[in-house]
Amino acid sequence: MNIVNVGYASTNYYAIGIKNGMLLVDCGWPGTLSQFKRVLKQKGISPNDFTYLLVTHFHPDHAGLVQELKELGMKFILPVCQAGFVSSFGDYFKDKSLPYVEIEQSDNILLKLDDSRRFLSGIGLDGEILHTPGHSDDSVTLILDQGYAFTGDLHPAFMNIEDTKTRASWDKIYQHKIIRIYPGHGG
Repeated sequence: MNIVNVGYASTNYYAIGIKNGMLLVDCGWPGTLSQFKRVLKQKGISPNDFTYLLVTHFHPDHAGLVQELKELGMKFILPVCQAGFVSSFGDYFKDKSLPYVEIEQSDNILLKLDDSRRFLSGIGLDGEILHTPGHSDDSVTLILDQGYAFTGDLHPAFMNIEDTKTRASWDKIYQHKIIRIYPGHGG
């Protein structure tokens, strides 16, 4: 399986080879599109190689470039459990100087998680998307049947002993045979 870390500025973003192009898991801060393109060029990847985009959660370092990447031709996969967070995500930038481009909501691929396995199979991946709240209520994890989990910022190292929500999400992830975790930060 072709998985390339195309991250920068301390955040990991993953390019995953699929049937007709690539899936991007997470994307950068608002205003960093040129930096993202530079990293892609260094890795021998073109922005046009990406067909789909999925974000693990709506924080600026993971979802800040969504609309700009959609304008480059990527189709945005929006799990239903995240849909209510799109408009409030834009509110985060109202008092900031970040050049955020509001996410257009009419052209996203709204995906029920129960249908994620079928959808992923259609693009050449065997796996599913799980709702894994803990770091944030909108967090999702992409699980591939090869044993890979793309967890965003759901880090077990940051889990408080009383954090039952994060613990339940990790229990859900570990119901799968996981051999490698692809985190949003670190190695």
